[in-house]
Amino acid sequence: MRARGQALVEMALLTPLLLLLMAGAIDVGRLAHYDAMLASGARAGAQYGSLNLITADNAAGMTAAAVNDIPSLTPITVASSSYCACVGGSGTVTCTATACSTSHRAVYVKVSVTGTFHPLFHLFVNTQTPRTRTALLQVGQ
Repeated sequence: MRARGQALVEMALLTPLLLLLMAGAIDVGRLAHYDAMLASGARAGAQYGSLNLITADNAAGMTAAAVNDIPSLTPITVASSSYCACVGGSGTVTCTATACSTSHRAVYVKVSVTGTFHPLFHLFVNTQTPRTRTALLQVGQ
C-alpha cells in the first residue's frame, strides 16, 4: 500500500518537470524548422540571382523567388545585393571589366531573409525573436 502512495507522489512531483521539458523541446524544434525555412527562402532568392548577370541585378526577382519558396512564413523581409571580387584576391572591387588586372572578376549575389519567430509556450524566451538567414552564391557568367 505504501509503495503505491510513494509512486503516486513521485509521479505528481515529476509530471510538471516532464511537461516543461517537453514544451521546451517542442519550441526548440519549431525554431530549428523556422530557421531552415528562412534559409531555404534565402537560397532560392540567391539561386535566382546567380543565374546570369541580368538576374544578379534584379532585386525584385530575387525577392519574389525567396517569398514564393516560403509562402507560409509571413511577414518576412528580403534584402538582396550583388558585388564583385577578384578571384584569389581579398575584398570587393568595382564591377567593371578591367577591375581585376591579375585575375578574373567574379560576381556574387547575397540574399538575406528575416522573419520573427513566435514561441508557442513563452517558457524560456518571453519575446518574439527576429531571425535572419543569408545565402551567398557566385553568378554564372
